[in-house]
Amino acid sequence: MREEKDTERREDFDLLARFNEGSEEAFTLIVEKHSGPLINFLHRHTGNQSASEDIAQEAFLRLYKAAAGLEPGAKLSTILYKIAYHLAVDRARRDKSRAARAPTRSLDAGAPGSREPAAGRDSEPDAICETNRQSGEIAAALAELPDTQQLAIILKVYEGRSYAEIAGIMDLSVPAVESLLFRARQSLSKKIK
Repeated sequence: MREEKDTERREDFDLLARFNEGSEEAFTLIVEKHSGPLINFLHRHTGNQSASEDIAQEAFLRLYKAAAGLEPGAKLSTILYKIAYHLAVDRARRDKSRAARAPTRSLDAGAPGSREPAAGRDSEPDAICETNRQSGEIAAALAELPDTQQLAIILKVYEGRSYAEIAGIMDLSVPAVESLLFRARQSLSKKIK
């Protein structure tokens, strides 16, 4: 697992180095690799596909402008998510319309590695309805959490990020992330019961 992350980090920063040497194609490859997961992450937070795409586009634009100064320290995806996180928080402050956000199911339900089951041919209609009901309850409870708790849960549960990566994205310490996730899980369990 550690080797996979190191390999991914090297590949991303190799692409970034090629981009800094003048290869626009290298940046296109970075966008192609990271845009789907980034938009899904943002959609889980905003509940709005259009806003998610706008924020992702702005995040890639900021990465494009900052590429020359980036050093291979954190994973490129962590840097990108951090940019997107701050853009989403700024947008939420501007909009201040949490009530307008409708709970949604994950965009990648049933995708490889997804934590949500997809309806298949062998699925029973009752099971599908129950899964959809539970997903809706979870999404509604998640939407009621404070933004920081909501984002921490999304990054940990849906994105599979480590505590250290979440800390890097949200500009927090690892113990602060652990505390945030603990409080978020407690709140969710109370709301879902």
